[in-house]
Amino acid sequence: MKPPPPDFSSTFQKAIADWRTRHAISEDDVILLCLELFQIHQKHWDELRHRDLPSFNEFRETIKKLQTTTGIVQKESMTLIEELRRYQGGKKLLAPSVAGLVLTALFATLTGILIGRYLL
Repeated sequence: MKPPPPDFSSTFQKAIADWRTRHAISEDDVILLCLELFQIHQKHWDELRHRDLPSFNEFRETIKKLQTTTGIVQKESMTLIEELRRYQGGKKLLAPSVAGLVLTALFATLTGILIGRYLL
């Protein structure tokens, strides 16, 4: 169970009371309304900040999951690297045959003629 966050409003109120007595500010002075408005504004932004930030426990769990995933990826990549090093290339590339080159040139020429005929 986590402890409740400290309440700074009592400290803030005491500081305001000390400030009022030191400067002889009356109870109905406009500046006190400005201070109250500032306090409302500050509470609003504090709530927004706390709502957007993940808790430390969530952050810790995310880091643990990331660490586990990193370990798995590292282990699997090492296995893959070992397999790739063991593999000697298998089949080598063969030089193309003359018949294959002639057929490729013939098909490329025929395709160019047909495209040219349909575009014109």
